[in-house]
Amino acid sequence: MTFFSRSMFAGVALLSIGALPVAAAPVISASIVANPTATNLPFVVENFGSSATQGLFSSAAFTTSTGLEVSFTGSSGIYGGDVNGVTRSPFRTAGGTADTLHYLNARAGAGNSVVLEYATQQTAFNLLWGSVDPSPATYNELTFTFSGGGVTETVTGADVVVGLLGVVAGTTNLAVSISGLTGFDTITITASNEAFEFAPGVPVPEPASLAILGLGLLGLGFASRAKRRAA
Repeated sequence: MTFFSRSMFAGVALLSIGALPVAAAPVISASIVANPTATNLPFVVENFGSSATQGLFSSAAFTTSTGLEVSFTGSSGIYGGDVNGVTRSPFRTAGGTADTLHYLNARAGAGNSVVLEYATQQTAFNLLWGSVDPSPATYNELTFTFSGGGVTETVTGADVVVGLLGVVAGTTNLAVSISGLTGFDTITITASNEAFEFAPGVPVPEPASLAILGLGLLGLGFASRAKRRAA
């Protein structure tokens, strides 16, 4: 077996190991953002456009520019603005009124959900979580699953407000980062009461994926040098 072949074999082995779901304990960090915009968050969020639409804008499935597949069930969908008793935009102006930016909304009750599907396995997720409802826990739920099997993990509104002061149920907006998750490629977002308004963060490359890429480039460099010497 040549050096280049051994390098390729090692790369495949590493990729196989990286694809297996590994049990992990989620680590949650959250901070209150009084009037969130697309530019004052600690991470970049997906862009769903903007308009003066109040309420449902679209419920058609689509794929974002970053490759995230988004689909809806029931009356969930892309929403804009505030509608009393139905939805409250997580994006606010400096004066505290609803901004024109679109966001995702999982409406209440069975049959309503927002589903996010990633092309590659993830272990972390960021989101602007609007008007968090911490009690009961099932008001807002994120369920992380891996299509190849493994553990399913759930994070609730109650989980993200632990240790935070000044949270007003149904009003407070949070910038939330969840890491240390078991490898997942699907997130199902549900609510048992109106509603779960949010904007997902743009996926960040996994450290393991970056390491594998680095090893692959290093292997190609060695193979190139070995080929020049042989010549």
